[in-house]
Parts: sequence; C-alpha cells; structure tokens
Amino acid sequence: MATILYSNYSSYYSMIARLCLAEKQVIYDLHDVDIHIKMEQFAPEYVAMQPNMTVPVLDCDGNIIADSRLILHFVNKHFGGADLFPAADAGEIEKSLELHYAFSIEDLTMGNALRKSPIARIVLGRGLARASRRCLLMMKSHPELTEAYTKKLALEEERKRLILSEENNYAQMQQRAVDLCDMLEEQLTQHQYAASAQYSLADVVWTIFLARLVMIKFDHLIAERKNLSDYWQRMSTRKSYAAANICTKIPVSKLIRIIFALLFKS
Repeated sequence: MATILYSNYSSYYSMIARLCLAEKQVIYDLHDVDIHIKMEQFAPEYVAMQPNMTVPVLDCDGNIIADSRLILHFVNKHFGGADLFPAADAGEIEKSLELHYAFSIEDLTMGNALRKSPIARIVLGRGLARASRRCLLMMKSHPELTEAYTKKLALEEERKRLILSEENNYAQMQQRAVDLCDMLEEQLTQHQYAASAQYSLADVVWTIFLARLVMIKFDHLIAERKNLSDYWQRMSTRKSYAAANICTKIPVSKLIRIIFALLFKS
C-alpha cells in the first residue's frame, strides 16, 4: 500500500498522525508542507486534494483522509501491529478522544503567545492578514478553486477576529487545560494508560497534548501531578515518540525565519 503523509513539523494535528503511524510501524513517505513561510497549503495542487487547506493529509493508494481523528481510525484499521482501538475499551477510548478534540489547542497556543509578548500580536496579525491576501490572490489566478479559497478566506477572517480581539477564549482554554490535566491524573490512578490498561489511540492524542504544554511552557501542569508526570516520562521515551519527530521546541533559527515571513512576505 503506497502511503504518503502530508505533514508539518510543528503542526499539532500532524504530530498526532505521525505518532499513530509510528506506533503502528507504518512505512510511508513524508511530505513536509511549509505552512508558514512558503504557505504551500494554498497551492492549487494541494487545495485540489485538501480544500480546507490544512495538515495533515494521509494518502493511501489515492484514498485521501484529511482529518487527524479520521486518520487515527483509518491507520489502526488498515495497518498491522497492536490494535489501538480494541473493542473491549472502545467506549472509553472514544470518550477520551472526544474530550481531546473538543479542546481548542490553537486558542490556547495563540492566546498564550499574545500574553507573553507584545510583538506576538503584530506578528500574528500580519500572519493572518497574509493568509487572507494569499486566498484573494489565488482566487484570481485559479478561479476554478474560488469556492475553496472563499471558504478559507472567511475562516481566516474569523480566526483573526477571535484570536486578536478581546473576544478570544484564552482564559477559558487555560482553565480547560488544567481541567484536562486533572482528568488525566485521575484516569491514571485507575490504569497506566489514558483510557485503558493498554496503549491506545487515546494515548496518541494525549501525548501530543502534553508535548504542546511543554512547548508553550505549561509543563508545570505536568510536573505538579505525579501520575501525569510519570505518564509523560513513559510516553515521551517510547520508540514511536522519537520516530514521529515530536516537536516541543521550534529551533530559534527556524522561528526567526517564520517571524520574518509573517512580518514582511506577501
């Protein structure tokens, strides 16, 4: 089965897909999509495959799966290795996945950046405006994809309004992150994994959740909870974690290039 993953190194949902593939020991081709500097997600050939212009996208023999949650189930079902969604625990695992996907990781990440640095508001504002401009430009050069670019433009304008305005829900997401850590701490008193006695799809997503907390310097939420701290240590030292190239820190040189692109590139 020819398998290609379109992914971005620091993308939260891309990391979920990569970790799942690593756990199932799937051999695949990794195509990095530069969503920050080159904005390759707006390229017409990518839009034709993924009209929402997001990552990740999994292509298995032409079967396109363009949502990380769907990718989890697809990979578990169609590839060998340990079953990460066993029938006996399916209810609890799905409930755990639901809690995870109901959380807005973007609101937490962006909101945290805005509160840590006054420059972040300028950078994010220009970055969001740049995405809107790219949509308008691509509409003119590729009118056959106008519908997709129009929807994306509306989404980018809404993101700009919510992230940069006082209406953003960072405070709620910050408290929700605390609540989720408390939930995981409690779950880990009952079994050694997030939703059951064995590693499952729930552990894939919660590992990435914890990795993002480390990235945004919220790792105290992990360290101050014994069960969760032990769990993070175990999850972050699994072979799959290294194989999936999980990002907890963007190299300074790359971050500078991203900031420059957001500020000055068209």
